Amino acid sequence: MSAPRILMISGAAPPIIDGVGHYAARLLHVLRARRPTWRWLWLARRERWYDSPLASYRGISLLKPHHAWNRLGTALGRQAVRLARPDLVHVQEQIHSFYETGAAARLAEVAGCPIVTTLHELHAELPSVRHTVDLVRRSAAVVANDRRTADRCREIAGRQPDECWWSGSNVTPPEPAWNVRAVPGVLTTFGQINHLKSLDVVGAAFERLLERRPHLQWRIVGPFAPRRLSLHAELARRFSRPEISFTGALPDLDDRRLRTLLGESQAMLLPFADGASVRRGTLQAAWALGLPVLTTPPPAEEPAIVDGENCLLVRGAEAGAWAAAIERLLTDRELEARLRGGSLRTAAEFSWARLAGRHLDLYDRLLARPS
Repeated sequence: MSAPRILMISGAAPPIIDGVGHYAARLLHVLRARRPTWRWLWLARRERWYDSPLASYRGISLLKPHHAWNRLGTALGRQAVRLARPDLVHVQEQIHSFYETGAAARLAEVAGCPIVTTLHELHAELPSVRHTVDLVRRSAAVVANDRRTADRCREIAGRQPDECWWSGSNVTPPEPAWNVRAVPGVLTTFGQINHLKSLDVVGAAFERLLERRPHLQWRIVGPFAPRRLSLHAELARRFSRPEISFTGALPDLDDRRLRTLLGESQAMLLPFADGASVRRGTLQAAWALGLPVLTTPPPAEEPAIVDGENCLLVRGAEAGAWAAAIERLLTDRELEARLRGGSLRTAAEFSWARLAGRHLDLYDRLLARPS
């Protein structure tokens, strides 16, 4: 029996900064290591129109038919799927990554093989949700990356996902030889800077704390374009004091500078406006690095997120609540140590090795092959 050809599809791929694209990269790397005789292919858009449509990413053949998911890009993508002749297609679905279009469903339409869809989120409020529903209905198996997404899939698409898993950390801890240690007073927020993070509330809390703790620093680690994005420009004006710094984009998630910046954190502040979840790559990264996490309560039941054990949940979207939570962490060494230990234990539960194993079990069932 010949080795199967598995085609992974995501809206983007590194070096484009995209959480789902980096997730797909990490997942493929682990899958290939577990099944080196299988043929692993990856299809995504390219960064610029003049980039090559054929590339390799850590030994994975990467097909990049176009730089946009417009009509032409989708048509070229469909042709690439046909030429790839996959035995199984796995779509990493995040509607934003596909420009709010039906590109993912259109690519799946021509595959002629079982389709697996991982839902990284499902936005019921967007007109483009119909494209996600279309993709779900075409899929032989659907994976949700958290409870809320699973609930929405059932309510909106009329289908209970076959599996409810998680997103692993896209960032690995600093190497021991680097001797990176937590720096007292360094607080970090990591990830995309957008309206889904309540940075203004955390900023107000931080400024309150500076009156009593002038040594504090707040590092905001993620893409930052104040000349192009109005929200970023507003934050640059609002947070202009030297104790607050924006690192800007660090597209290589294995970059030593990024891993060092995160490793130096005394705490990770993740003020998700719509709640914490195991699909959050930034939360998973904080756990993987053994960092104390302050974040907002999950929007749906998440048994893995345990207040006081692997995170400190800040209830209430006001500066006073965040200031009190940060102050508590800074003064309670026992709590800090417990949260660090809880983060590492949780990260072990959500390892890439376990996630890859679940994927391969699913693939084997759909391909009707023995493990």
